[in-house]
Amino acid sequence: MQARNFLLGLLLLLSPWLSAKPLQFEAEYQTFEKQPVALQALVGKKPLYLKFWATWCLDCRRELPSLEQTYQKYSGKIAIFAVNLNINETDGAIRSLQQKNKLTIPILMDNNGSIAGNFEFKGTPFHVLINKQGEVVYSTYKDDERLADQLAKLASNTKTTVAEATVSTSTTTNTPLTKGTVVIYFSATWCDWYMKDIHPELSSNCINALQTVDKLYRSTPKLQLSAYVTHLWTEPTDVDDYSKKFSLPYKVSMDDNNEQFRRYKATGYPTVIVLKDGKEITRITEFDGSEKPLQAIKAALGTD
Repeated sequence: MQARNFLLGLLLLLSPWLSAKPLQFEAEYQTFEKQPVALQALVGKKPLYLKFWATWCLDCRRELPSLEQTYQKYSGKIAIFAVNLNINETDGAIRSLQQKNKLTIPILMDNNGSIAGNFEFKGTPFHVLINKQGEVVYSTYKDDERLADQLAKLASNTKTTVAEATVSTSTTTNTPLTKGTVVIYFSATWCDWYMKDIHPELSSNCINALQTVDKLYRSTPKLQLSAYVTHLWTEPTDVDDYSKKFSLPYKVSMDDNNEQFRRYKATGYPTVIVLKDGKEITRITEFDGSEKPLQAIKAALGTD
């Protein structure tokens, strides 16, 4: 499969996943317009439709007009939110798409993955339908006739049951070390090539971070490094291919359901965090291709 078709192909091949655990949202979230939303208070009282998206997701962009139409049609019967993953986002990018598509649907900003973490999905766009009883009755990657049918049933409060799909839930994430001085590194296997045209600055940032961490690892004996790539749009074979592509000298683990990303309250890729006995010493998210990020990390490690 060619690289430009990779993400679309992966999402179409993956089956819907249904939440099997109680939904746990924070008491309050903020919309893009800074309006508070008591999401947890809505569960079990009103049907919910959560559409997960990101400005840098091309399929998400294409579905925005359809999403606005759905909001106009059902907002009186269903609480509908465009849930932004809030990863590598800017106000400017969100505002631009909001204005271009004349969106009136509330854009809910996820807080460190505390909304998305309830659902083990592999990428966006991702749709979740929750009935009035607080049960997840449907989830899908596709904006199609089946989704439209499920939305109509949700709006009419018709009880529906969709067979749970079989999805691998094997965990490949390694728990990071907490003793001594440790470097935690977060990135994505697709950041360098998928973002090249969509978000070239981010693509360069990821490549520069790779080079920085590579230099750090090769020049720092006995470095305790925990390197993770997001599970989003990523299969286990992609992690192996990624390591081979860049001839990485260190082990890379998939961060299943972005567990470690959320644990350390990261907000974007790439991110490097230096910890000393579990306490954060420094955090770097900008890699300009110079030696400054490497020097900053080494200073935090006490090896400069």
